[in-house]
Amino acid sequence: MLHNEARKLLVQAFKKCHNARKIASIFSVSRSTVYRLEKQQERTGSVALRTHQRGRKHLLDRTDLNHIQSQIEAHRDITIEELRQHLHLKASYSTVERAVRGLGYTIKKKSLHASERERSRCSAKTCPLERFIEFH
Repeated sequence: MLHNEARKLLVQAFKKCHNARKIASIFSVSRSTVYRLEKQQERTGSVALRTHQRGRKHLLDRTDLNHIQSQIEAHRDITIEELRQHLHLKASYSTVERAVRGLGYTIKKKSLHASERERSRCSAKTCPLERFIEFH
């Protein structure tokens, strides 16, 4: 694979001599590569590697993430499944969960804790443990 500078030089050389066979042998590529790069230069104006087109495409784009964020801000206790249903997302549960975590939110809801945690059990003295023993 040629890096971007070599690609530019290849196209420049081809435009000067129009001998694809000779250019291909100099750069150690096939003739079809020479023609393809020359066509890419004409079509797009660049012969740079198109790395942004590689790999699997994201299911959730920027607008989906913005909608998810606005729903979370509006409804702090919304669940992942409710997000999927409300926004009609085609992504799976785990994909939406990863997106929510990526936005900086936590998944678990805040749970109410028992009222026993609010009051002190023994004020300033140690309490003996209560034991309940049943006799039969």
